[in-house]
Amino acid sequence: MPFPIRDIARNGDDLVLATDGGIRFKGPDIDVVYTSESGLETSAFYVVIEANGKLYAISENGLVARYEGTKWKVVNRSYLSRNSRVIPSKAVSASKYIAILFEDGLAFFDTESGTSLLHVNQVGNVSLSVYPPEDIAIRNDSLFVSTIHGVYARKMDWSDLSRDFRLVDPASWTLVDTDIFMKDSLHIYADGKEFTDSVLFKEGKSRIKWISEGKNYTYLVGDDAIFWNKKGTLMDVTKYLGYTLGSVYEIQMIPGGGIVAVSPEGFGAISKGTYWSDILEFFFGYGSYSEAFSKRMKVMSVLDDDMMLYHVWGQGMRLMKGLGTLAHRYIAPSDGTCMDQYFDNFTVAAGTTVAPDKSGFLAATANSGGKYSLIYITKDGDISCATAVGSSPFAGPLVAKQEGSDWIVYVSSRTTSEAFSAGALDVFRFPSPSANGGRIVDVKVKTLPNIEKRTPLDLALDEKHNVLWMASMTDVSYMELDSDTIRKPNSTNGLSGAEFSAIDVDPHGNVWLGSTNQGAYRLQRKNESFDTLLVTHYTTKDGLLSNGVHDLAIDNVFGMIWFGHEIGVSRYRKSDLREASKFMTDSAGASVIGYPIPFRIGQHARFTIDHIAENARVDIYNRGGSLIRSFSGSEVAGGKVEWDGFGKNGRLVAPGVYYYVVRTSSKKERGKFIVIH
Repeated sequence: MPFPIRDIARNGDDLVLATDGGIRFKGPDIDVVYTSESGLETSAFYVVIEANGKLYAISENGLVARYEGTKWKVVNRSYLSRNSRVIPSKAVSASKYIAILFEDGLAFFDTESGTSLLHVNQVGNVSLSVYPPEDIAIRNDSLFVSTIHGVYARKMDWSDLSRDFRLVDPASWTLVDTDIFMKDSLHIYADGKEFTDSVLFKEGKSRIKWISEGKNYTYLVGDDAIFWNKKGTLMDVTKYLGYTLGSVYEIQMIPGGGIVAVSPEGFGAISKGTYWSDILEFFFGYGSYSEAFSKRMKVMSVLDDDMMLYHVWGQGMRLMKGLGTLAHRYIAPSDGTCMDQYFDNFTVAAGTTVAPDKSGFLAATANSGGKYSLIYITKDGDISCATAVGSSPFAGPLVAKQEGSDWIVYVSSRTTSEAFSAGALDVFRFPSPSANGGRIVDVKVKTLPNIEKRTPLDLALDEKHNVLWMASMTDVSYMELDSDTIRKPNSTNGLSGAEFSAIDVDPHGNVWLGSTNQGAYRLQRKNESFDTLLVTHYTTKDGLLSNGVHDLAIDNVFGMIWFGHEIGVSRYRKSDLREASKFMTDSAGASVIGYPIPFRIGQHARFTIDHIAENARVDIYNRGGSLIRSFSGSEVAGGKVEWDGFGKNGRLVAPGVYYYVVRTSSKKERGKFIVIH
């Protein structure tokens, strides 16, 4: 979500905006956002500026990136070690230099060498680390810095600052009387006229902070608004067409690939990894709002690419077809159903899940005066309840699996409705309702204490490795499914001090954790042990849009993990996130394929061999039968190999005909392709 706007620059008819959600190019024929996923390493940018004929962007903490026609390249990271923030929009350029205001001083960046020159901590008798600078400007050959104690100016040798030996001398700065920083918040002037349109003002003051005049378009921009004026016509062009959902608190994978994301306001959107759908109204425009976060609600369940269930705190359950595009059944607490009513006509649940046999959904509804109930909802909206079977008044998220003819349902119990509540894990077993007229009967329950007696706020069931993973606010724990004991891993070096928000498991058994303020973590088993986990930490530096992760979900069809944030969504694509266990088997949905053909080196980044078994070996041969490259082990994780056109000797291969051979212990696939330079 590319807001708020921190700074602007011009690129022809297009506007370039630095935002907390990336660098946005907005124009008559373009609306695209570059983020950490685009190689920027972070998404919060405070400055965009032209210098030395190039466009530069500076992040919140001083990372410097340069625009190179179609992509961004990070050119300097040295300011990051200062742990100081850039002041939004406060940078100026002259010749090959950029002067940048930080909250504790003034820095100079040489765009030609890509290096930082020095940091000025004091101007005149004002310490900038004590009294942060407020503004910066250039007029002729003088640089002006505004402070709480006045404006200081200095003549600059912009031809070569490295020779300006007195630049760090506070005495070389002079206190001046100038109107260079005066601003008019009551009037807006552009294109030779005054704009009085009411949409440009709020409470009598201008919403506009920047005006960029051009030959064809003039842009008027505020923190959260973009207008353009063309031939006297003012148009609001604020809306970002690429992603409009805003804040996301829950994400669920769609069986068959893609995800559904939902906002606290009760709106949703769908993505298959490329474009986003239009905004969908999941619950009549109602949402759980702050309850979604305080309760850590996981209440959206996607059964298949048609049917889903969604619950709003207090409002009941809504069955939808077409992934939210078509209302199917609204199950209200006042319908006379067996659902618990927390208050009159007010039902609450913090979790829902898909039934093990895909016949419907399961949820647990709270009972303020007793114990929570387990409910089963069929695809047609019929409800069966196991009333007051829980160990506490409240329940959190839940997951379920089938074991023979029985269903096993794991529910996080809570003593209060809040996510930081004390609690335990309730394990229910009962015969499949499909064998009992759609009714839940003969329920048996075991209650297992969790680590530190905290309620699990999210659960992830890994049936392939026979384990249930749980995350509480401060701990991660696991239970092997043939055991009745919840354990905390013995070794999780690098995982401490975080407040957790979500958990999921990828096809290889790696555990992914989201946190409220420290990004995300991947926990990888060492020597197949659940007790010793290797921790990899992901933050905005590694590509996250924000270090605040509300929820995460793994798409094991397209090989992606998605993260929901207050300011939008991040996506991390990695082939080993795909489920590849059926590739090259009799039940495989797709055959081994190589693409693109022809492989044009210089135009195509990789030649891909896809839908291969993870225990396969892939060999590439030239026309004469000589082995060029081999891939195996981790190189084929996720059932895909990507070849860059280089041979095992480290040299680019010659044009011509090549062959790939994919072998397992029982199968062999072969294909031919052409390499063109």
